[in-house]
Amino acid sequence: MNESQQSSSNFSVPKAIVRSAAEASAGHLRTRLWWLTGCCAILAVVLVVSSFRTQGKNITLHFLDGYGLKAGDTLRYRGIDIGSVSKVAISQDHQGVDVQIQLFPGNEGVAVAGSQFWIQRARLRLGQMSGLDTVLGAKYVGVVPGSDASKRESEFVGIETPLGITDGDTIEIRIQFPAGEGLEVGDPVRFRGIAVGEVTFVELNSGLDSISVGVRLVGASRDLARAGTQFWIERPRLDLTEIRGLETLLGGRYIALQPTTGSGAPSNEFVGLAEPPPMPRRDGTLEIELDASRRLGLVRGAPITYRGLEVGRVANVGLASDGASVKIAVIVDSEYAELVRSNSKWWAIGGIEFDASLSGVHVSIESLSSWVRGGIAFATPPDPGDRVVTGHRFMLEAEPLPEWLQWQPRIAVRASNATANSIGLPKPVRLVASWQSSWLGLYRRRTLETWGVALSDKSLRFPASFLREAASAGAAVTIEVAGKSLPLSDQSYSSDGELSQLPLPDGTQISLWPAEQLDAAWNDQTVLLVVNPELSEPLPIDGTRVSNRSPTSLAIAPGVAIASPLSGSPVINATNGRLLGLLIEIDGKWSIGKF
Repeated sequence: MNESQQSSSNFSVPKAIVRSAAEASAGHLRTRLWWLTGCCAILAVVLVVSSFRTQGKNITLHFLDGYGLKAGDTLRYRGIDIGSVSKVAISQDHQGVDVQIQLFPGNEGVAVAGSQFWIQRARLRLGQMSGLDTVLGAKYVGVVPGSDASKRESEFVGIETPLGITDGDTIEIRIQFPAGEGLEVGDPVRFRGIAVGEVTFVELNSGLDSISVGVRLVGASRDLARAGTQFWIERPRLDLTEIRGLETLLGGRYIALQPTTGSGAPSNEFVGLAEPPPMPRRDGTLEIELDASRRLGLVRGAPITYRGLEVGRVANVGLASDGASVKIAVIVDSEYAELVRSNSKWWAIGGIEFDASLSGVHVSIESLSSWVRGGIAFATPPDPGDRVVTGHRFMLEAEPLPEWLQWQPRIAVRASNATANSIGLPKPVRLVASWQSSWLGLYRRRTLETWGVALSDKSLRFPASFLREAASAGAAVTIEVAGKSLPLSDQSYSSDGELSQLPLPDGTQISLWPAEQLDAAWNDQTVLLVVNPELSEPLPIDGTRVSNRSPTSLAIAPGVAIASPLSGSPVINATNGRLLGLLIEIDGKWSIGKF
């Protein structure tokens, strides 16, 4: 055996394996199936992860009662479904109900500290109706989200009463009251007649001597939560001393408040009042004091009347500090403060007056309010005294004198004197016509007087009747004005309707009214003021007592009492302070001659 043969015997020669085409195809298929299985596994993992992401966050709510809520009901915010109830079960301690909710994707913002949840259901109580959409439809869970900056939470304690006010930022405060007075969760908090918050809880304090009430103030009303703000429970009060809160008979009780008048520091703890506070003094009102020998049946809130109309109210009734009299604080509304003068007289009213005579029995009652609560009336003489300021004191009489009831002073009420005073008032000019008359050879000086007004166009305006009467004397007439004598025959005067005018003498030192401040406009809503130096203040004439008589004059109703010496006095429009005309008397009838 040679060397090459020996080497080949030491190594095995590989043998070729021959496979059929079917066997080769089967091998390739098994390899592809493994790749397909791997891809499916990866896809399954992606789908599972994606499904978890699209389900949203799960939260748990704890309620005392489920109110028929069931799986499949929704979580709603502003009428839109943002989640679904997945499970409702009794809590482990059997003291409540646990509700699991799965939020829809994108609504995780409601799961923050401060969010409030409740079960919306039909509620019908005095003055309140809510959740009526759940009578026929399914119940649902409502929510008001907390602040976006709050910490994320997954468990919440739900509130039992649905919120009535859900818009705007809120602040929670606690008020301590002596008694609950039937107050319930959900009752409103009102200021100036509108709801600014609501009651969130009512509970007995640990000392069993008072009630703690939780209140949620909403929106701009949060600024009312300041030291000094007063709270009380408004409820019906009906007795012989007070009628109050009658709207709560149908509308339910509520918490009323009176803000602090100062700049109190923010606070969330308050002590409520057992009774409403004394009535606040508003801007422009007049606060005076009355002294009486006894109470005379008066209580806080009793009306103050003038000619039978209510113009104010009693703010407080109490014993004077020396015990010698009863002191009564009275508030007169700003629009009627002008009626109170230093010589006004005050007396108590109330009860029913009987006057029996041969002609029959006359029964008089001022008003139902004054009959129940008592009241005070006042009158001012025809010659009003000075205006009074807050703090002025009057005596309160038990009965009026007969003449007090007959007084009819003319005092501007609701007139815009500020506008007139801003440009000043016209100053009337005294005109005197004089002439010599003879009778049986005896001569004597006759005079005729009136008022007029000087304008900036150097004209002097006055009633035309003044010149007609002076000219009828048939003698030389001299007009005296501002210390100057003017022979009427030498003067060129003109008349236009009810008014005449003369050129103002040169060098006359007299106050001139701007000619551009004349006014021809007038309506029955206008208050007119008669200006005269002999009056302590302008005499008002209501526009309803004036009517058009001609293009150049206005007729004044016969019932308006005006003294004769006022003829020729300027009349201004109290609304804009412009000069309208002059007061004119002809045969006992009064009118206004227009410019």
